[in-house]
Amino acid sequence: MISIGRTDLYFDIPALSDEYFEEYSTKLFDEWEAYVSEVLRLSDYSLALDVEEGSIKAIGKIAATLGVIYIGIGQYGSFISGLNTIHNQVRTVSNYFVDRAAKPFDSDQVKPRIKKYGESLSRLKNLFVKVQEGELTAEQAMQEAGKMFGEEAKSEPGFMEQLHDALKQTPILPQQIQLSIDLEVTEDMELPPSTQMPRQQKPPQPKAPPPQSQHLRVEVWRESKKSKRNVRVTKL
Repeated sequence: MISIGRTDLYFDIPALSDEYFEEYSTKLFDEWEAYVSEVLRLSDYSLALDVEEGSIKAIGKIAATLGVIYIGIGQYGSFISGLNTIHNQVRTVSNYFVDRAAKPFDSDQVKPRIKKYGESLSRLKNLFVKVQEGELTAEQAMQEAGKMFGEEAKSEPGFMEQLHDALKQTPILPQQIQLSIDLEVTEDMELPPSTQMPRQQKPPQPKAPPPQSQHLRVEVWRESKKSKRNVRVTKL
């Protein structure tokens, strides 16, 4: 499996009951999964959600085999067009994941910290950027792709051949607009410094003792679209 998208979230909220936290995690996965099936035009993929208490830390991951990615890209004409389209679909799914994760909480109090990673799709786009900028030749970019995909590259020679052809056709345009790429997007949803009220200095307060209750971790995943949903709940 090749990772094609990851979203990390952190919410600073009061502790939740164990029952509600587990329900929240599984419902988030189900809503996210339903949306992925509508938006992401890949024949198969795996989904994994890891949610941990201590406020809320959530990680959503999407992965697919190189063969499935190859077929998905082939639906959209040129290699780079297909790559951009699939990448945009993953970004749309990531935005939905963020929205649904924050939905149950008061938006005036919850200020989530968000990180989005394009994973292998962004790294592929970066190879095209480097070829276009003259930083790499098509052959050098192919060597990087081989390292990126490892054994899966050997099992999907058609994908690697089309990637090679697309890289060789990429024009070197150092003075023109380059291909867009989002390797990582970090969003801090708190107010920017210019709009925040000045903070008054407060004397240092003694730290409260750590809570004695154990935190929960809920993992929900499907190894493929048709496999059963798995749930694992553990105490930390």
